[in-house]
Amino acid sequence: MAKLEKKITLTITDNNSVLSGELTRQTVMQISKKSIKQLVAQQSLILDLQQITRIDTAGLAWLFYLLEKASSANCQLSFSNVPVKLNKLISLSGVEGFLPIHS
Repeated sequence: MAKLEKKITLTITDNNSVLSGELTRQTVMQISKKSIKQLVAQQSLILDLQQITRIDTAGLAWLFYLLEKASSANCQLSFSNVPVKLNKLISLSGVEGFLPIHS
């Protein structure tokens, strides 16, 4: 039986970028530092999370890492289309209100 490769994709566009796939401990390291630098080089950015199919605590921690990188680069970062699973994880982790959610 073949294993399915877990994958995360970051698509960067002007002021609205998309993260799609699984954001888990197996995939967060697939996102290159170069992509992160390119992402936070913008003055303001909305990261669309609608296409996240799975997330775990490592994925949530990575979102906070990205927020920290954005803050250090003077990039105003917010997240949009937060999946229900991520909202549940945020609630279970007790970090409601810490991630800037764009409505």
